[in-house]
Amino acid sequence: MTTSSSRLFYLLAFLFVSTISQSQNFVIQAEPEIAINIDRPNRWSFNFGITNRDLLYFDKTSQFRVNFVELSHFTSYEVGFYGKLSLGLRYRFNELFEDRRKDEIRITQQYSRSRKYNALKVAHRFRFEQRIRELTIYRGRYQFSVEYPLNGERIDRNEYFLVMSAEALWSFTKEEKPELGQRFDISLGKDIGGGNKADLGLQYRLEEYNLNSFHGLFLIGGLTISI
Repeated sequence: MTTSSSRLFYLLAFLFVSTISQSQNFVIQAEPEIAINIDRPNRWSFNFGITNRDLLYFDKTSQFRVNFVELSHFTSYEVGFYGKLSLGLRYRFNELFEDRRKDEIRITQQYSRSRKYNALKVAHRFRFEQRIRELTIYRGRYQFSVEYPLNGERIDRNEYFLVMSAEALWSFTKEEKPELGQRFDISLGKDIGGGNKADLGLQYRLEEYNLNSFHGLFLIGGLTISI
């Protein structure tokens, strides 16, 4: 990775942290993930993942607590040259770590579209989710992301790449007022060969900013295995 690219990543990460660390309603959590992608020779593809979330900092004190472990699956079908339709199912184990929180089932309908413009890859993702727990929460999401290699015009083995994204969320139920949220990501990834990738980054979340705003910083990262 070039020196200028390294400086850009660390500068953006520093701005991410310094901008929100002044907030009183502030939490830091870690969310690592391992995913397996299965691409078929036809238009179908499948994704399986396992994720967990750990609390690291809250109420101006450092602490550690496992929030949940989540299993996920997505089945996708290519439509057109650049699009995919997907159906996802997630199961979040909450009760193992906190008795008062019920487990959650999440069903996701998704349309995604990605296209390369020279070295730059631009992607759009639309999601509609049903989060089934004590109350069923309906949520719409739109994410815009860009990805580009830090060396050359494409991502080769053992080379780094940068991914940045912004996502808007709208959640609503029959019993409560709608909630608006916003997320911003920056991640540094590396192609480790065989279509497998590793990444590490930061995600800033602004939750319920139309009601009682809540800020959070997530340390995100993981391993994606392609077979």
